[in-house]
Amino acid sequence: MKKITLVCIVALSMLSAVAQTKKSSKKYKKPVNKEAVAKAKFEKQEALKKIARDSTLASLVASDSTRKSLDSIAEVQKEADRLAYIENGLKAIDSANAAKYKAIETDRDNMDKVSASQNAITNAVNLSEYQKKQVKYINESYTVKAKVIEASEAADKAKQLAALNEERRAKIKTIVGKSKERKLEKERKNFVEKNGVDEVNAWIQQAESVSSK
Repeated sequence: MKKITLVCIVALSMLSAVAQTKKSSKKYKKPVNKEAVAKAKFEKQEALKKIARDSTLASLVASDSTRKSLDSIAEVQKEADRLAYIENGLKAIDSANAAKYKAIETDRDNMDKVSASQNAITNAVNLSEYQKKQVKYINESYTVKAKVIEASEAADKAKQLAALNEERRAKIKTIVGKSKERKLEKERKNFVEKNGVDEVNAWIQQAESVSSK
């Protein structure tokens, strides 16, 4: 009986100790690490800030890309306008040069025709080289004077040309003599009948038509 009682007392004591241990374990709580909490909160805030920055940066990049695209279009248009301006300017220059070159070419052709006609006429008459050069010079210089008269607004152009032609023939007579001057005029008329008039012979023909009236 005593043994049973003793066993019961020991069992109760053990049960009491176990219950006390559980009670103590329930009361114990692990202390909170404030530093870890603060760190976690800070990291979360930084993550949110990074997301915001990345979003803003992406928006700025897209905006900058659009601006660059518009700038590029504007530059292309500006370059196209510049090239068009240059092209139009060159066309205008080419047009002016073409007219100038055509005028020069026409003058050259006229000079060649005059030179050919003068050579043919003077070669048909027995003249020295000096006389040939002097006759050519007289005819060409009087042609210049005839152009001045033709360009004027004078009412008596025809009479002035006739007088100018008489003066031309008189100058030639002093160089080659009266007989050879007549031969030159004859050869000139023959040349015109066969080949047509040139710059020199045109005004002379006109002047002679007035003189013959």
